[in-house]
Amino acid sequence: MTHVAIVGGGVAGLSTAYFLRRAGEEVTVFEAHRVGSGASHGNAGWLCPAQAGPLAEPGLAAHGLRHLASPDSPLYFAPRHVPRMLPWLLRFARHCNGRDYRRGVEALARLGRRTFELFEAMEDDGVELELHRRGLLLAAEEPGLLKGFLEGLAPMRELGYEIPRTVLDGPGTRELEPQLSEDVRAGALLTQHWHVQPATLMSGLAARLRELGVRIEEGVDVHELDGTDCRRPRLRTSGGDHEADVVVVAAGAWSARLTRRLGFRLALQAGKGYSFEVAAEPPLRQALELVDAHLGLSQFATRLRVAGTMEFSGVNLRLDERRIGAMIRGVARALPGLPLHRVEHRWVGMRPLVPDGLPVVDRVPGHERIFVATAYSMLGMTLGAPAAEALAGFIRTGRRPAELEPFRADRFA
Repeated sequence: MTHVAIVGGGVAGLSTAYFLRRAGEEVTVFEAHRVGSGASHGNAGWLCPAQAGPLAEPGLAAHGLRHLASPDSPLYFAPRHVPRMLPWLLRFARHCNGRDYRRGVEALARLGRRTFELFEAMEDDGVELELHRRGLLLAAEEPGLLKGFLEGLAPMRELGYEIPRTVLDGPGTRELEPQLSEDVRAGALLTQHWHVQPATLMSGLAARLRELGVRIEEGVDVHELDGTDCRRPRLRTSGGDHEADVVVVAAGAWSARLTRRLGFRLALQAGKGYSFEVAAEPPLRQALELVDAHLGLSQFATRLRVAGTMEFSGVNLRLDERRIGAMIRGVARALPGLPLHRVEHRWVGMRPLVPDGLPVVDRVPGHERIFVATAYSMLGMTLGAPAAEALAGFIRTGRRPAELEPFRADRFA
């Protein structure tokens, strides 16, 4: 039996722990705070393999530069942070082209094929979570904007996903969601879309892992990894030193800090996402994406969560109320009946990103027994489980699965 130490108790770390333990390995998870307290906590919880694409879309870098100083922009670069991230931005801009984007879409789509199947299997195995299989309604004020959005998803059809070919008019869209305003003049329904309440997924996974015998050490910060002993990597933590046969770094935006000590510089930036919650009565019928405002809405059992934005301002958890205000205005145009004067649970979290917008799921170069699983961008919920299943197989056999080939750690060398 191999003892695997996992650094990070978010969706990537807990999912990896789950598949390793189900395969019979001994697993310990180290989490600096509480499980699921980072980027895995306040997101929209979307399981959206039919929409999986890298952030580095064609033309996105130019759009970001045009709106560089506007805190209302869905993509925002804090001016004071730009000089520090300029090398990363230049590499990101080089990936904002049609060829790289198409390759990224295909790689993510293949990895995400088993997302729904794996979530159902976890439910059957006793992981308690709040899961909704209602689809996603795309809504837009401008029909042309939605048509372009669907054209961008067209490559998914060739990979077996169902993408709508026609756009509904305003009345047809409101038949699917009556609370939408008259400003919404176009819509389309994506059926291959589920969403999960993230906190229930994290607590459900943690509870099941403990039942299976996994040790979860909360409040233990891993300060440093020592890989000089290639057979037994050592973790130096706030709770003392620990050894393991294998280490997996799944610490989100903090992963680069740990891999740097191993001689591997991971070009990682933190793209902040924001969310808030509001009571919706009656509740929305399905998840909703406001295409014009770049906002995602997930109806949970007790609250409606609104999530969105991508802010680059460094590794910190500062919440900019201007961003929340811009999100509220975007929602108000489409759903004027919501009680947006009573916004609750404002949240900000850091999505880890590398320049090509794809995950990094691989062995750390030069270290046979240390692996990394990070840079899931906005797709941690969608890809966390299938990537973890593949990574567990990689760790146990030493053979990299084909579906992980596009996510090699050495592709930036």
